[in-house]
Amino acid sequence: MKKILILSYYFPPMGMGGTQRIMNFAKSLPGFGWQPYVVTVKDIVYHAHDPQLLQEISAINVTRTESLDPARLLARFSRGGGNNSAHAAAAGKIKKLIYRLISYLLIPDSKILWQPFALRAVNRLFRCEKFDLILSSGPPHSCHLLAYKITQKHKIPWIADFRDGWAGGDFQRNQSMPHRWFDCRLQKKIIGAATHITVVSEGLAQILAAERPQAVTVITNGYDDACFSAEYQPTSKFELVHSGSIGNFVNPDLLLRALQRFATEFGHETFHMRFIGADMSGVLQDKIAAAGLAASVESTGYLSHQTTVHALQKADLLIYLVSGGASKSFIPGKTFEYLAANRPVLAIAEDVEGTRLLLEGGMTKWVAADETEKIYAGLRIFYKEYLERQVHHADLHFTCEFEWKKLTAKLVKILAAVTNGAAAN
Repeated sequence: MKKILILSYYFPPMGMGGTQRIMNFAKSLPGFGWQPYVVTVKDIVYHAHDPQLLQEISAINVTRTESLDPARLLARFSRGGGNNSAHAAAAGKIKKLIYRLISYLLIPDSKILWQPFALRAVNRLFRCEKFDLILSSGPPHSCHLLAYKITQKHKIPWIADFRDGWAGGDFQRNQSMPHRWFDCRLQKKIIGAATHITVVSEGLAQILAAERPQAVTVITNGYDDACFSAEYQPTSKFELVHSGSIGNFVNPDLLLRALQRFATEFGHETFHMRFIGADMSGVLQDKIAAAGLAASVESTGYLSHQTTVHALQKADLLIYLVSGGASKSFIPGKTFEYLAANRPVLAIAEDVEGTRLLLEGGMTKWVAADETEKIYAGLRIFYKEYLERQVHHADLHFTCEFEWKKLTAKLVKILAAVTNGAAAN
């Protein structure tokens, strides 16, 4: 069996979408003759943790290291203080100060301070194992710089996997022109040095392939078919679910306004709306209360991936929110699980790749993110269909192409080409 070394800062038990891609590749690779070894960081301060995911990776060789990045230091600091409120308040102030400074002082990101510890762990692994290939996953894009150093020393093929753009990416905002200049230079360096590059969207591929078009392959995110076995049963009230974090590119204000009108027309008791995911804004609960929707709308916070997937399959309507100027290449990770859930979707969204994919799936009505009247009209249409028990038909042939095992098979073809020296340069 061939061996692949995977460098991924975000990995279970951290939750949220950023951990799903590498976790599912690592789970599936042994079935294709590749044994993964994952190097990641120890516990950090993070928006969500999902210990249930550890059961899914129990057979994977995982090395966890220290780091001097703020998220790791704060985790150690917080753990040492127990439940002391003064300690918690002090930690909060320190966190704000640190994050204000690191945006300007550390390039390309604060996770560069993980590098010395990860390098030491990787060198120990190389003394014990013979690896055929390295895969680095970013963001954080400093992970690619780590892979660059390793490949310079050990002279083995390397795939750089981009889950988001680097210079000007959706989640890698440049603090100044000098920051952007440095990021552009580093991105160019990585694109030129990596044996092959994988990306999550067609739009991102077009950006990164400007210099090496034959060296870039799109492998989207996906869904785990084993998680989608629950059958939908008609509910006693109209159940709506939005999955995913509230914050960047997700503004619920116009949806809440439409739900106000819906409650006035049909009654609070006729529907139940759940926002499942971390509230990065910190004000969602206040907005729900201010809209007078506390009786019918709730923010659950982050729930385990298993619980969230089950909720998607049981919903009468899924809400898909994308706003705030996301790039055209943006595909929220939840997109593929919305497709797999096989439920109707109201996309209140900008014209991004994720929206287009949902439309291809065949069960989505799309309204622009700023069209309040059309949002309300969309809710009424789906409510009428719910009352009439109308059956929607998804394009299952289209959806199944995004199952993680199929996506891993696509990755494995690249691994084979790269290790055989056939990758484009």
